[in-house]
Amino acid sequence: MNKKTESRDRGTMTLISRLFSECRSIKSRFLDFPPKKVLVLEGGGMRGIFLVGVLQAFLERGYYPWRAIIGTSAGALIGAAYAARQIHLARDAFFSELLTGRFIRMSNIFRPEKHVLNLDWLLDQFIAGPEPLHVRRLRSTGCPLWIAVTRFYEDAPPEPVYLESKIHDIPDALKASSAIPFLYRNFVSYGGDQLMDGSVCNPLPYKKALELGFAEKDILVVATRPRGYRKERESFWVKMLYESYYKKDRYQHLIAALDRHWGTYNQLLDDLETQHRIDVIYPPSDFRVHRLTRSEEKILEGFEQGVTAAGKFLHHRRGPDFPEPAA
Repeated sequence: MNKKTESRDRGTMTLISRLFSECRSIKSRFLDFPPKKVLVLEGGGMRGIFLVGVLQAFLERGYYPWRAIIGTSAGALIGAAYAARQIHLARDAFFSELLTGRFIRMSNIFRPEKHVLNLDWLLDQFIAGPEPLHVRRLRSTGCPLWIAVTRFYEDAPPEPVYLESKIHDIPDALKASSAIPFLYRNFVSYGGDQLMDGSVCNPLPYKKALELGFAEKDILVVATRPRGYRKERESFWVKMLYESYYKKDRYQHLIAALDRHWGTYNQLLDDLETQHRIDVIYPPSDFRVHRLTRSEEKILEGFEQGVTAAGKFLHHRRGPDFPEPAA
């Protein structure tokens, strides 16, 4: 490692340490915080760094009122680390493994036998690395993690399915939830089903919380796109890539679901903003992280924005006696 890289890494870790110190400097009792019962985490690949900042700040401030956590794709992975009280596993992955060329391999887009996202390697690092994910703690916690996945059918449209941490195999469920179509070339086989990215059918799974019987006032959603964002229809080129890869007749329902995804997502956003009284923590309008971002500067900025957003959420609901984090 050269001196320039060492200096950059020291600077990054200094900024992260400062943020954590700011979190720890705020002393308050758990009961003083706004009551919530279920946490819903959106996916979004590298945009998940915003979730990491929010959840890191929550843990540092003793805010953990949850009776359930629901996550899809990257939100499920980060939610697992948070529920296991190991949010640092997700944080460290964003600032190390996920920035390397071993995870995102854009050169494989036109190599159908190769993954663009090396999900198998990432999960091996995350679940069975030097500090393994505490799966036993996830199974025994009083706060179950609901992992959104999509079940693939050859003769019917794909459907959303939720795998619960106390019952199902957690590593397989997390892998399935993150198996983004086309970017990860395979389905994940589990229990006789072919599973894939939970975002295909349910990119923002707050309706699962309502199905579980939680009132709107008890739900907190953490999104990974700014308020007011709406997804555009996939471009001709992206659609061509999907259709060239999933060209067999058995994928026709999957292709149709991918074509509808933008409308499905926008309807969920419309309903969340206009039809429901559900609290949402959004990234700020200048959030610069995208699904495949590999800029360390942008990732660090996104993390800081998550920490700040968590502080504002707690401040505005508890009152002026709870200070916002320093800028």
